[in-house]
Amino acid sequence: MTTPPGAPERSVVDRTLSILGVFDRDNRTLTLSDISRRSGLPVTTVHRIVNKLHAWGALERGEEGGYSIGLRLWETATLAPRYSSLAEIAEPHLLDLHSQTGGAAVLAIRDGTESVCLSFLTNDLGLKERWGDPGRRLPLHVTAVGLVLLANADVVLQNAVCAGPLRAYAGATITDGTSLRNALSKVRREGYAMVSGTLREGRGALAAPVRNARGTVVAAVGVVGPLDMLQPSRLAPLVLATAEALSPPDRTEGRWMAGAGA
Repeated sequence: MTTPPGAPERSVVDRTLSILGVFDRDNRTLTLSDISRRSGLPVTTVHRIVNKLHAWGALERGEEGGYSIGLRLWETATLAPRYSSLAEIAEPHLLDLHSQTGGAAVLAIRDGTESVCLSFLTNDLGLKERWGDPGRRLPLHVTAVGLVLLANADVVLQNAVCAGPLRAYAGATITDGTSLRNALSKVRREGYAMVSGTLREGRGALAAPVRNARGTVVAAVGVVGPLDMLQPSRLAPLVLATAEALSPPDRTEGRWMAGAGA
């Protein structure tokens, strides 16, 4: 594969990031040919960079020759301030929420137009695979935690998301901008978001905002479970109490970062 005339040369960093970026939840193990095809880089280039990533521990090689994300890269990622401090502090509160409600307890932050799951505590492995592997990304319009994060984001981002397109994941997914704007207004008015059948039929969630010392929403915490569990009169006080427990009581002294996603 040759670089077209006039095309800018991709730096080593760009090529390395392209290689790491080809891995996702549906493509956890890839061959050199797979990586080359998905990254658009020549096999010889991929081979050279993959060898260096493997030597450092960013990639691991399986017995059959495929490559996957390495433990050292995962260890490095857990040092991200928005992940490490909040996830560690939240864990006992999420355990309590899970115990009190019987549903899955979830904590997520925003990164651009997506929510990123930090923690998901549940006994239902099937539910975890669909909703909440740590690191899983979902569009903001699809889940309760996503609606909370979007409702408290800046207007420019809200306008961009509402302009669409809004992908449908299930029968009740919000797919038009007007309905989404109405839903966001309701979240701000009531202080929490509740969805039913927006990501998976027969499942729903209720979520509330977590604020930092400045009062900025930096995360969302919620409960996910079957529709017959979604009783706002019972769940909302528990979820709101958990959100409050994760928000610094003294707004003059922060415990985590002020940002809430790019």
